[in-house]
Amino acid sequence: MTLQEAKEKIIKVVQEEDRLDMVNTFEGNVSMRVGDTYLITPSQVDKQLMTPEMIVMTDGEGNILNPENGMKPSSELKMHLQAYRVRPDIHAVIHNHSAYATAFAVAGKPIAPKGFAEAMEIFEQIPVVPYGTPGTQEIADGFAATLPDYNAVLLENHGVLCIGPTIDLAFTEARAVEKIAKTMIMAQILGGEKPIPDEMQPPLTAIAQNIKKMIVQGGLMINEQEKAESDQ
Repeated sequence: MTLQEAKEKIIKVVQEEDRLDMVNTFEGNVSMRVGDTYLITPSQVDKQLMTPEMIVMTDGEGNILNPENGMKPSSELKMHLQAYRVRPDIHAVIHNHSAYATAFAVAGKPIAPKGFAEAMEIFEQIPVVPYGTPGTQEIADGFAATLPDYNAVLLENHGVLCIGPTIDLAFTEARAVEKIAKTMIMAQILGGEKPIPDEMQPPLTAIAQNIKKMIVQGGLMINEQEKAESDQ
């Protein structure tokens, strides 16, 4: 994948997130890794006005490689770079404030369904990373304990973080997290989940672990061509 192609993919995802009300002008950021170059959305730019030329490129230490475009990288650059350090197998990081999932983050509660079979198959649970001040290294300090085992996490009092071997898969995860969170909240309004009996949960856990393994190994791809290009 070329840097230009990566920039265009980032813009496509960012604008779709905006259309789905998962972000607004002042929140949310997306990045990709192409080789040793990291591409991330600029700070404080309306998502619908953002163009590929505005994407900021940095090295692994956060040094800007294209200062001529005059853009500042997202204030969450440190968080993105830490995610890539903890998970060198990934090529994309998506951070948003989708309403229902962020409600769980603000409440400091993991999304841990006991009665939603499909959610249990996909994620098992979506844990909470301890609070860190946005835009600082603090927010990334908790990644070592969570990201090795999870591709989707909640940032306490903040929002959602999804990672993946491709940006398409990371975005699919982000949408799934929001849908699951919405369903969980609606179930709570109706009186709470009806838990699946303990003896019937092991098959769901096994499916979830298999899906996780496939994602880590690059076997579950929304876009096989993108994964192949990312590995080049």
